[in-house]
Amino acid sequence: MTIKARMRAWALRRQGMDHLPTKLAARRVYIVPTAAGWTFGMLIGVMFIAGTNYGNGLALLFTFWLAGFAFVAMVRTQRSLAGTEVLGITTPPAFAGGKVELKLSVAGRAADGDLRLLVEDLATGSTASDEEHPAGVVSVDVPAPRRGRLTLPPLRISSTAPFGLFHTWTWLRLDSSCVVYPRAAGTLPVPESPGESGGSAQLAPGQDELAWLRDFRDGDSPRQVAWKAYARGQPLLVREYRGAAARRHDFDFAMLGGLGVEARLSQLARWVVDAAARGEPWVLRLPETAPMEGSGIEHRDACLTSLALYGLPGAPR
Repeated sequence: MTIKARMRAWALRRQGMDHLPTKLAARRVYIVPTAAGWTFGMLIGVMFIAGTNYGNGLALLFTFWLAGFAFVAMVRTQRSLAGTEVLGITTPPAFAGGKVELKLSVAGRAADGDLRLLVEDLATGSTASDEEHPAGVVSVDVPAPRRGRLTLPPLRISSTAPFGLFHTWTWLRLDSSCVVYPRAAGTLPVPESPGESGGSAQLAPGQDELAWLRDFRDGDSPRQVAWKAYARGQPLLVREYRGAAARRHDFDFAMLGGLGVEARLSQLARWVVDAAARGEPWVLRLPETAPMEGSGIEHRDACLTSLALYGLPGAPR
């Protein structure tokens, strides 16, 4: 384990778990000089040696003045982070293989300064504030490699404001998590079931009309691609059609017997996302789970959550 990792582990044990909203106390804020700060300190040292050797009082006065400025900068930098309030956290769901956009709402002197958020030193974000939202919002992308419930790792919030001579930081350890949906992928055709009247909901091709164009996604049929628009220099788009009567789709985990579990979940996620985008109703059937029937964005999110947690400990039944 490196010295940096040991220091982080010691600091996390020392401060314990954070519960929002929380205020960053001065005792948990650490500070070191930046590269510019070390250069500034070396300049002060050289000026002090030169002024002493030559007995130049003016040079010594200027040296002491710069040293005083450095001490003031150190205090101001530490205080820019100490006292900052972390008000809340937003972790919207994401798809496996993508990234979760984590957002922290902060308030205080650092909210409008050079505030950064890091996750395991893999990604950085920056603050953004405006008149409508006086509290700053600092964001960072967290990798989401697999489906399920993603527990947030320790976060490091840091700043170099206001002079850039010192780097101050602290760690946040939040008891928070978010749902990672299965990767929406698959090329199988969308299944449909008869409507309540017993007749088929399939429409003749002539009854379908073009509803909109959307961005190309993995698994889309090449026959639906708007090649003429692509030839004119537009991005790869896919034609979406809407029939004169509503289709009700039946997405059943058991009917995908030729695929593995993860491939089945990815295919079901693709069907759910596409049906929701077209505004069509569907029913999702998972083993040992009650059928989920409905339509719309809320139903889509509920189905994707069930797919994300399927087969995992604590999954709803």
